Amino acid sequence: MKTNVLLSVSDANVGIVLSEYLRLRGFDVEYAPTVSEAFNAAAKRQFDFCVLSHADQKELGQLVTDIRRASEVPIFVLLSSGEKEVYISLYEAGADDCLLLPVVPDILICKMDALLRRQARYEQTLPKVFDFSSFHFDSVTQLLQVGSETYTLSGKENSVLLLLCRHQNEAVSRSRILKTVWQSDSYFKSRSLSVYINRLKHYIEPDSPVRILSLPTQGYKLLV
Repeated sequence: MKTNVLLSVSDANVGIVLSEYLRLRGFDVEYAPTVSEAFNAAAKRQFDFCVLSHADQKELGQLVTDIRRASEVPIFVLLSSGEKEVYISLYEAGADDCLLLPVVPDILICKMDALLRRQARYEQTLPKVFDFSSFHFDSVTQLLQVGSETYTLSGKENSVLLLLCRHQNEAVSRSRILKTVWQSDSYFKSRSLSVYINRLKHYIEPDSPVRILSLPTQGYKLLV
């Protein structure tokens, strides 16, 4: 699977050259030249990285803040100025790294690869099997056992339940589930999520201490 990058650069020359270089290196790039287009893209789709560069420092800082509020996606900022105050303000807004223009694309890619390796190691430490009394879920084999019944979950069912189990007793937003499992929170994907949640409820709730709560305007909670 390709690494997805949201690239938002106000300088068209830099943006086009960088987007083409990343595509040649195997990245899936969505180019959004304006701040509003970048925010809309980040709200609709799950990205592995955001690369941002805008001349208006106030707008750039606000974009970083808005994306960070909605997602934990790593954010790289490309700057034309090396002023300490600018760097500090962007890090405080939620940027993960700041690079000075003109950026060397291979260095940017090396930084992305380093974060991906770190993320892969972190993923390996996360639980994959869950036991709650008569509820047993193995996300590796995609088997869910509730009481005396055993269900083989589909890929989407497995991914949704895994996300809820890893955040048990916490509200998980619909947008987060959609962008994690479907890579998009479009209307049609949202309808699909409702179907999968209802299926999981049908499997789990008759003979289990576990419940999936639907939280209006928030999302879902796996209540253990």
